[in-house]
Amino acid sequence: MVRIKSFFSHVFKGWAEALDKPSKSNILKKDIPFPFWPLAALIFLGVLTALAAEFGFEENFIAGAGLFALIWLYTAFSLIKSEKEMNPSKILLSGLVIVSSVLVTQFAKSREISMYFVFTPAAVSLLNFLVSRRVAESAALLISLIVSFIYLGNFEVFFISFVGGLGAISFPRRIIKRSDIFLNALSIFVFLLAANLALALLGLHGGNLIYDGIRAPFLVSAATFIFIISFFPLFEWVFNLTSDVRLIELGDFNHPLLKKLMIEAPGTYHHSLMVAALAEAAAASIKCNSLLARVGAYYHDVGKIGKAQYFIENQLEGNVHETLKPEMSALVILSHVKEGVKLAAEAGVDDCVLDFIAQHHGTTIVQYFFRKAAVSGGANDEAVYRYPGPLPQTRETAIVMLADSVEAACRSIEDPSFEKIKDTVHKIINNYFATGQLNECPITLENIQKIGDVFTKTLISIHHIRLDYSGADKPSADKQQ
Repeated sequence: MVRIKSFFSHVFKGWAEALDKPSKSNILKKDIPFPFWPLAALIFLGVLTALAAEFGFEENFIAGAGLFALIWLYTAFSLIKSEKEMNPSKILLSGLVIVSSVLVTQFAKSREISMYFVFTPAAVSLLNFLVSRRVAESAALLISLIVSFIYLGNFEVFFISFVGGLGAISFPRRIIKRSDIFLNALSIFVFLLAANLALALLGLHGGNLIYDGIRAPFLVSAATFIFIISFFPLFEWVFNLTSDVRLIELGDFNHPLLKKLMIEAPGTYHHSLMVAALAEAAAASIKCNSLLARVGAYYHDVGKIGKAQYFIENQLEGNVHETLKPEMSALVILSHVKEGVKLAAEAGVDDCVLDFIAQHHGTTIVQYFFRKAAVSGGANDEAVYRYPGPLPQTRETAIVMLADSVEAACRSIEDPSFEKIKDTVHKIINNYFATGQLNECPITLENIQKIGDVFTKTLISIHHIRLDYSGADKPSADKQQ
């Protein structure tokens, strides 16, 4: 008995101590492999329960419902997992949202709540803003299909549910500010109103057009608005997902880490702003997440805060590296990646932004100090001068890698001109491509060409370079100003 008491005392003491420790992570930030079979089993049982509750619990009904649930489950996972950049958190959220919508619909029907009060728009809105538009579209179809079966194959409820889901993903596509949630609710109301009107004109509307066709869409859109604005941050935190709203918060220059960068490493801060301008423009040109690229660029060099004087953009008088061996200089330069990840993680920066810090140099070599060591006859081990990586895994991180090098190189050009900037940009990009630094991200040759063109145009604007009109009729002086 004493041993048992001692055991439980030890267990609960450890638990209490663990709870007392401050932690910025949530339950899904643990690097634990997520098995999909429990989620698949949960969804299957949820759909089976909803259908069996409607059709009955006789053997033939349960068997039919089970077969339908298996086919539906296979289709659901095929559609969801085919989406690019799906991670376990997004798949888990998608599955739970879909099965929850089905169970809530069955509960509402059992309580004899009108079938015009559909829950599809709320579920689809959440998936659209936190997962992706394509997954939200698939969810709208999958949920509506189950809902129609719950209502014994009623086409009317299928149509209203599906159109309500389309309204949830039509406008706006992204949440940038709180008013966008209101616009999302307004879009749902308009689509549901149009769906009810279309059914009424076709003689397929079974309810009262005023009560069910206008009042129900209003209540559904209002409930969706309240649900999203109330629980959106909770879902974002629990499932470790980063929305556009969160990115805007991270991109606020009043963020403690960015303010610290501005004060302690002003040269790096200015460089990061220039890289962000290049990255945002390039990302927009190839239709990837320009907001993520901009915010990632803000943070990519925060690891220089602790040793700002060792980086040339922060040096006011002299070069501290002149008194150091190349190996020591390289060690300091390489450490800013690891230190940056550590600082940003401690500041509560999201994982998707940490990726920019870890990947913005890939596995390149600090060429200046490597060559300096070779000239001085020192050890010529490339591993000492190579960044640890990993290579960029997304197009956004690849863009920031390229923008970082291009901005630094073009800043050092004496008497910059259009041709000098263009040659420098394409030389750097081609070198990264040739050395395999872009091998692990889904970027195409067409993307690379567009990125180079955008970098060139943006840098020409930043450096206030005027194009040479020699050999052509020059415009008047007032037009060149």
